Amino acid sequence: MAETRILKEVSYFEFREIIEKYGNQIKVNSHAYFRLGEQQRKVYKDEGIVQMLTEEKPAFIGIQQNQNYAAFFSKKQSYIRLMFKVTKSGIDIVTFYTTDHIPQI
Repeated sequence: MAETRILKEVSYFEFREIIEKYGNQIKVNSHAYFRLGEQQRKVYKDEGIVQMLTEEKPAFIGIQQNQNYAAFFSKKQSYIRLMFKVTKSGIDIVTFYTTDHIPQI
């Protein structure tokens, strides 16, 4: 878990710059769904995950110890933690899952 520990907060402005630069080059890693149950896999599809990342405003964005980004999107009674890495070729959504809180730095 130490690798996914948030080291610092990232501004919404910096987040939008990344999304605008690589918005057309986003892919969802096949590993992204491994934390989800069968029912959740029916709800979340690649298009919806990409749309969440590109169109919704995260409640919190941070950079993790492993240098991946974590964006927290507010949902009804929880958050979706969406982890992605930025490469020269675009954005790779690594994984996502629901959590009940935003981490304190």
